[in-house]
Amino acid sequence: KILAGIESHTQTRSHLPESQGHRSTAPNSSFCASPMSTGESAGGADREFGIRCKSFPKVIELLNLHAGTTGPEVQAEVKKLTQTSKLPALNHMKGEGSLFEEVREDIRDPTVFLSHCWQFTLQDIMQSVATLNEDEVVWFDLFSTQQHTDAAKPRPFEWYEQTIFKTVQRTKKVVMVMTSFPRPITLTRLWCIFELYVCAKTGSSFDVAMPKDLRELFLQSIREDHRAFYQTICNVRTRECKAGRKDDTDGIGKVITFAAGGYGNVDLMVAEKLKEWFVRVLKEQVEGSSDALERAAFMHALGVVYQQQAKHADAEAQLQGAWETRKERLGEEHRDTLWSRSWMGWTYMHWGKHKQAQEVLEECLAKQKEAVGQDHEHTLHTMGTWGGLLSALHRFQEGEQVLEECLVRARRVLGAGNDVTLHTMNSLAVTYHHLDGKEEEAEKLYLECLERRKEQRGESHPETLQTMSNLAVLYTKEREFAKAEAMHVECWRRKREAQGENHPETLTTMFNLGLAYEGQDSLVKLEQAEEVLEECVVRMRAAQHQLSRMADARLKQVRAKRKRIEGGGMCGCLVFRRRRAKISAAGQ
Repeated sequence: KILAGIESHTQTRSHLPESQGHRSTAPNSSFCASPMSTGESAGGADREFGIRCKSFPKVIELLNLHAGTTGPEVQAEVKKLTQTSKLPALNHMKGEGSLFEEVREDIRDPTVFLSHCWQFTLQDIMQSVATLNEDEVVWFDLFSTQQHTDAAKPRPFEWYEQTIFKTVQRTKKVVMVMTSFPRPITLTRLWCIFELYVCAKTGSSFDVAMPKDLRELFLQSIREDHRAFYQTICNVRTRECKAGRKDDTDGIGKVITFAAGGYGNVDLMVAEKLKEWFVRVLKEQVEGSSDALERAAFMHALGVVYQQQAKHADAEAQLQGAWETRKERLGEEHRDTLWSRSWMGWTYMHWGKHKQAQEVLEECLAKQKEAVGQDHEHTLHTMGTWGGLLSALHRFQEGEQVLEECLVRARRVLGAGNDVTLHTMNSLAVTYHHLDGKEEEAEKLYLECLERRKEQRGESHPETLQTMSNLAVLYTKEREFAKAEAMHVECWRRKREAQGENHPETLTTMFNLGLAYEGQDSLVKLEQAEEVLEECVVRMRAAQHQLSRMADARLKQVRAKRKRIEGGGMCGCLVFRRRRAKISAAGQ
């Protein structure tokens, strides 16, 4: 019900009351009565102003704009009203003397760049701006820039690009308007994503503004289950976003390709800004909530987010706090108490603390079966995690039995595309992978899981890449080296773009690529293996990766193989020394 209400939020806007400027959209004849006496009196045509948040509704009233109008309609009205001066609306108002005396002092140098979609109504934007500090001065493109252009010769893309960069560098703060979730429209519009990229590129701060009633629904939604929205902000696909003009799409595409490091890099930068903001929202709710159970709900959500970011210690602290509060207030066997406990087990497993994970998960699973039943999503989540842990402990037959039962139940109750089902499917494939004679079943499950995750999450989502990496490792085990190499290379590239070069999962895939090269035993492939593993060891040591010793041992093994093939000749030694010097320089 909450989500249904959210998605229809922008369709139920009321018009402004009469007292707030609900008038005819016909221009006021007195508005353009006197032309600008000098450019200097309005700050100069090239100087762009913003308006204080507290005066934003008054500007809309004075410009005789209807609350229900959208970007193109606002632009048309602003052009009519500034026909004489040909200035930006705010410059015009600042230079018009007594006509706009009420707001002249609040037309100032901007402190915030406002990112929005042109299909938003003024009501959407006004209500969002109302949630900001009233003394912030917002740069709003339709009021802050000159709207008079020749229809036959529209402004080039470069003008918009330079204006955005200049203004964001000037304000050092971007606020994005959102009017729906869990899939905000702004994250599907190419200009909005470009503005967020500029925000990240310039090191500017970022925040989101929503109408007050929507923000309350948003907080309620993420308190109950934050996962859908978090998946959205982690999986921005810039290449699929749309712009109104083909020239803009092409222009932004060129900037992304030639100056921003490619679409994957932009996706990563944008997602990092959004995740930073989302974590800040959760922390504010944890710190600011006066209700213990509400605070525990936000602590749980924050702990899960930290776990998904591989911040295990932070995740443990938040989930422990949520579990203790819920245990005290709701009881030890309440569904929510056990849900926080289940995620603690998940955290311990991925942290490598298998003993703690085993204790937590075994106890939690038994209690969940009694409290909510064997087929509840929470129970199946814990059951799948428990099966995965058994396999991680090399208890493969036990893990196989648990995971097979879990997968059957999850497919039947939750559906084949549910997150719990796909996690269980991946874990069972990993288990089959380690059992002799089960490789065919492993490949079949990996391929199904990979296709479903590509469809639902996208090709560069961490969970998609996890399954792709596992499948590539299986191909290495089966000595299908061509398949393994191609899949590892693609996976490594996507992980570098989506997660960064030094993310633990990226380094693991880099290590596995080295193993795929090594298995082929030719001199060329051994040299490739050595080069990859040398860099991998340097990065793993710096990141204190859990596989760094294993990678170092494998590197020594590769060097020994190569020397045997070369016969220990001088040529091989020189190649080795040159490559070693190159890697050492890169590490420094």
